[in-house]
Amino acid sequence: MQKFRAIVLQRARDNVVSGLHEEGVVQLKEISEIELSRRALGDEFYGVSSLLAKAREIQEFLMTPQYGRPVELKELTYGQTLELARKTLGKLEPKLNALKAKSKYIEDERQKLFAQIDALKDLREIKLLLQYLRSTEEFYVAVGRTAEEKALELCKSARDALSRRVLVAVFGKGKVRIVVLICRARDQPKILPILYKYEVELIELPPVVGVPRKALKSLEKRLVELQKREAGLKKSIRKLAGAKASDINCLVELLEIQKERLECGRIFGYTDATIVLEGWIPAKKMKELETVLGATTHGQYVVRTYEPRPAEVEIVPTQLENPQGIKDFEYVTKMYGLPKYDEVDPTPLLTITFAMFFAICLSDAGYGIILGLFMASNFWFAKVFPRELKRMMVLCAIFTIFAGLMMGGWFGDALAGIHPFFEARWANPIENPIPLLKLALFIGILHLLLAFGVAGALKDVFRRDWRSLMFVRVSRGLIIIGFFGLSFCVLGMSMASFGIDFTFPKMDLFDAFNPFSPAAPIVSTFRIFLYLGLVIGVIGAMLTRKGGLERIGGSVNVVYGIVGMVADVVSYARLMALGLATGVIAFLVNYVVKFAYGSMFPSELSVLSAILAVPLLIVLGLLFVAGHGFNIFISSLGGFIHTMRLHFAEFFGKFYEAGGLGFTPFKAKRTFTKLKGVSRW
Repeated sequence: MQKFRAIVLQRARDNVVSGLHEEGVVQLKEISEIELSRRALGDEFYGVSSLLAKAREIQEFLMTPQYGRPVELKELTYGQTLELARKTLGKLEPKLNALKAKSKYIEDERQKLFAQIDALKDLREIKLLLQYLRSTEEFYVAVGRTAEEKALELCKSARDALSRRVLVAVFGKGKVRIVVLICRARDQPKILPILYKYEVELIELPPVVGVPRKALKSLEKRLVELQKREAGLKKSIRKLAGAKASDINCLVELLEIQKERLECGRIFGYTDATIVLEGWIPAKKMKELETVLGATTHGQYVVRTYEPRPAEVEIVPTQLENPQGIKDFEYVTKMYGLPKYDEVDPTPLLTITFAMFFAICLSDAGYGIILGLFMASNFWFAKVFPRELKRMMVLCAIFTIFAGLMMGGWFGDALAGIHPFFEARWANPIENPIPLLKLALFIGILHLLLAFGVAGALKDVFRRDWRSLMFVRVSRGLIIIGFFGLSFCVLGMSMASFGIDFTFPKMDLFDAFNPFSPAAPIVSTFRIFLYLGLVIGVIGAMLTRKGGLERIGGSVNVVYGIVGMVADVVSYARLMALGLATGVIAFLVNYVVKFAYGSMFPSELSVLSAILAVPLLIVLGLLFVAGHGFNIFISSLGGFIHTMRLHFAEFFGKFYEAGGLGFTPFKAKRTFTKLKGVSRW
């Protein structure tokens, strides 16, 4: 990534901005010099924003389809875009306003009908005409809801308060009752406190006539008619949307492009006659930038590129560049975070190890075939996964097939004994898990060496941090080789499991780590590595730390760091555990199916027993498929999570900082429009 600065004439600004926007090779940034003047967003920007808001409102109301072939058109200037927008909106807005008015009327009427229907539902048992239940100048009528236990007390209190010059009736069943109370209008002040005391919820009667039951049917009929009108309105909206979808979508896209171009003007620097642009560009795209500037300014431009300064490392955008097979694994890298500009991209390093770890966790060739076919298919459930994740898992499935061939896993032991092809070529972890445990530990050691010795060293070389390279990377690498080499000697570990005729010389713990004890040359070599690494690490702590306590603490941490390395390596034993768990679950599924088959399948076949055997075989087949399907799912999920955990915690944590900013090019997003011509330049 390089930093560029370009100077162009002000009259070429629009052409330059549109050219860069279409080419999409640069990420613009705010100009850094405070001596250059800036310009605020002007009326042009707010004019486009206003038209864009109207166009989006129309797009949202009509719900125009977000698909279709892009419309090919010539590039429009700012003025031409505004003219097109005003012309299109001028034709559509009257039709839209009429449709919106109808839609609002229907919605308001529907809400009114729902409220009226809701009010009348509880009054169905009342036989009185609704017009008689409304207050007049002479009589006050109250209709409301109250609790069942308060209804009788309410009636008694009302009669006592008005000396029985009141009509009270209670309707309904259940915990809530409907109360109708009629009295003279002048007695209303006496009755209101009673209604409040017994918590009567007054019902506002809708402006309809007749008995409640018939009025309710009338309202429901009006609601059905309203729904028919709404269906007709929606049909009109769909018809208009179908006819104008392309125009509206194109207009929204063109206005969004113009808005982005105007908005970037505030980050430029201005002189009396020129404009200064600044930003980031991938080094290999520099020729394309010069081509755009040359074509849009007629050769009247100045451009310079600079390597990012150390102080700019935190803000330099990152663009990962990997071939297709490795690029898919950027999905995992980005989950952790993008690398900074001066860091090593870990994607090439994790591609093989991620697939290998996942394969060991699954360790079944049959499962690998099913997983690979599933991820490579267009099955509806597979479509929920991102494309790069699916391609990544296909590679993991291929590694799983190879791991299954080596360990004899074919849906567990389902195919064992049928043919030698299905037997383990290396080791069966269910019968003997020790070789797989050794492999997991060796992988852990090599993975740590890769993190400290390769990736970490490369990062220090890029940063020219020679102290870290010597006192951290070299020191840790020597310690890992020396300590684990001596540990293998204490265990007397044999390499026969890997086809190597070699056994580490067996020694006592104290003798192995005692630098003065006589030992075989290989043991002496491991001692040299261990103690040389410790000495280099302690010297580094003494030289790089400040103060006596910090130097002592740094030296102790060098030695204590061995404990962390042991914990990291032991953590890789989860590969063996997960691979073994997958095989055990598969074995149990097969065992249950075989046991059920042997217990329930008839020993002597007759017509009746043959008829009964068919559904039994179907059930057992479904059990086999369901059991192994569940095992594939849960083991794949566990394998992916733990493989990711080993990379994030044990691997990335040794050298990778992440926190980089992604490269976001200044590029026009064209979905519904396409510029005429194959090439602009």
